Amino acid sequence: MLFHVTSQHSWETCWGTLEAKGEKSPPRSERQKWMEGNDKVKVVGAYGHQTAHRWYAIVESTEYSDVQALFREAGHMRMGGLEILPITDGIALRKSFGEWEQ
Repeated sequence: MLFHVTSQHSWETCWGTLEAKGEKSPPRSERQKWMEGNDKVKVVGAYGHQTAHRWYAIVESTEYSDVQALFREAGHMRMGGLEILPITDGIALRKSFGEWEQ
């Protein structure tokens, strides 16, 4: 099943802001490790809107709870809003109906 994930934090909770204040934060390589997914969640795409402090991702998993766990472990739930929505692959659906002309 596909999921659309939106992760939002504020400038106050941003790791970049914390670093600028001299506060400790995980290294960038660890903060963005979630993009690699894991054995239960495949990250299909990850997209950021830096000035809005927002990440978007399309992930694939059989369980919602596994997606939630990936983003919880990455710290997204502590930093701000996290929305995980099941979605349909419209192109695959159209092809399955035999309505794809390309």
